[in-house]
Amino acid sequence: MQKSLGIFVLFAASVFAGCPALEQLGGPGGLGGYGGTGTNGNDVIGEVQYIDPRAREIEVRTDGDRTAVLRYDDRTQVVYRQRNYPVANLERGDYIAARVQQDRERRDYTDTITVKESVQDRGGRGSGGSSSGSGNSRFDRVDGRVEYIDARRGTFELRDSRNRTILVSVPFNAPRQVMDRFNRLREGDSVTIEGRSASNDRFELENFL
Repeated sequence: MQKSLGIFVLFAASVFAGCPALEQLGGPGGLGGYGGTGTNGNDVIGEVQYIDPRAREIEVRTDGDRTAVLRYDDRTQVVYRQRNYPVANLERGDYIAARVQQDRERRDYTDTITVKESVQDRGGRGSGGSSSGSGNSRFDRVDGRVEYIDARRGTFELRDSRNRTILVSVPFNAPRQVMDRFNRLREGDSVTIEGRSASNDRFELENFL
C-alpha cells in the first residue's frame, strides 16, 4: 500500500510540473494561433482591410494590431442583422468576427463572418466589396427581367438585354428605400438598376432607377 501511494505521489508531481507547458497551449502564441490578438476562441475579430475576390482572401487587422489573411469560398456566409449575404457585400472598414478553421492546405479559412458593425455604422465610407478598384465612383447601369430572388442571401438574378444571367447583390447596409424596393421585387419584374460590375455575371447594386 505504501509503495502504491509513493508511486501515485511521484506521478502527481510530474503532472503538476508539466502544467506551465499545458497552460501555454491556449495562450498567446500557442495553439490558439491569433490568441490574445483580437480573437475569441477560433474567431478572428477586427477590421476588414482588403478583399481579394480572385484569390478569395480577406485581410483583417485584428484588435491586437496583427494581420490575419483568411480564405473563403462560395459556402462562406456573411451575417449582418440576422440576414445572410455573399462575401462580395463586405467592405473595407467593416468590423467583423470571422469563425476560423484550417483548410486542407492548413491555411486559415472562414465559413461564417458576422458583421458586428458595418463601415457605415461606424461613420465611415466603404469602398465596395472588392478592394481591387481604383476608387472610381462611376456606376454601371443594367436593364433586365428578374429571374430569381433569394431574400435570405440578399441577391436576385437578372436576365439582361443580351440574354445574360447576372447575379445582383444587395448591400446589407443599403438605404431603406433600396431594401424596400428589393423586398417588393417579384419574379418577372422589369427593372433598371445601377451599381458596379464585379465580373461579367456579378453585379453589386447601389440603387433601383
